[in-house]
Amino acid sequence: MPGLGLAARLAGGLCLMAIAVAIVGPQRLVSSLAGTELRWFALALGLAIAANVCSSLRWAMIARALGLDAPNLALMPMYARGVTSNTLLPGATVSGDLLRSYELSRLGNPMVESAASVAFDRFSGLWTLCVLSFVAAASAWTLGYDLSGSPSSRSVLPAYGLLLGGIVLAPFLPWPIDWIRRLPGTLGHKVADLWERMHAPGTLLRRRLAESLLFSIGVQVLSALALVACARSLGVQTALVLILAASAPIFVMAAVPLGIAGFGTRELASVAVLGAMGVAPDQAAGTGLLFGVCGVIMGLMAAPLFLFRGGSR
Repeated sequence: MPGLGLAARLAGGLCLMAIAVAIVGPQRLVSSLAGTELRWFALALGLAIAANVCSSLRWAMIARALGLDAPNLALMPMYARGVTSNTLLPGATVSGDLLRSYELSRLGNPMVESAASVAFDRFSGLWTLCVLSFVAAASAWTLGYDLSGSPSSRSVLPAYGLLLGGIVLAPFLPWPIDWIRRLPGTLGHKVADLWERMHAPGTLLRRRLAESLLFSIGVQVLSALALVACARSLGVQTALVLILAASAPIFVMAAVPLGIAGFGTRELASVAVLGAMGVAPDQAAGTGLLFGVCGVIMGLMAAPLFLFRGGSR
């Protein structure tokens, strides 16, 4: 039943947040957040806003590469409304992605292709994020950074780098397109057609999607720097390269469709990953919380756009 599924996701998110708080200690977490340097947090919010603007432009470029009607000025408010949905509705990024797909289809675009543009947008962001963290982890290893100071810390970065490297290579590996095409319904057929279009030498789709990676790089660099600014606002002095290396699992866990706006999954990931980088548990959890608060603020700022939908009404 949908109601039970919703309740289960909310309960799961609350449980994960409770676990993170219990690991850190409520008093230590509150004390850490009370000392937040507002100038650093304001910088984090500004960087996060810039990342979302850049992300909306990336989505518009990908949608146009798929042959859809997707002007920048129309998709930017659509993306902002998606951020609000991510913030206020359970399901992390799933809620906003569904809304974006629907609103893009209301411009006269096919629904499947509209959803495909959102899926490509998410994949582009995830892949570029893993590239950024892979490069940062490799740089940290090359520069000889120790993590938490434990004797085994030198083995963590190579294992982490191998995991990220596998994700980075995934788009270049052969995919079972024939099996995907045989899936029930029309979705598998559509996905297979898009994949073949992307790899067909006579189309420009692959090149146009590659051009959107410039926006993806901007999105992930700005988002990672926003995470760094959140950490700095709590007095975390861990090297920049280590926090950049830690950004991939934190952002990925925040996108898990559990709870609301990634709260719970993001904080647990922050404690685990930033903790391995030598950050104290209260500062690690606080960093994740502050990054989530940036998302909430952006969602609230974009909420009035639901009153002015223009052509997508």
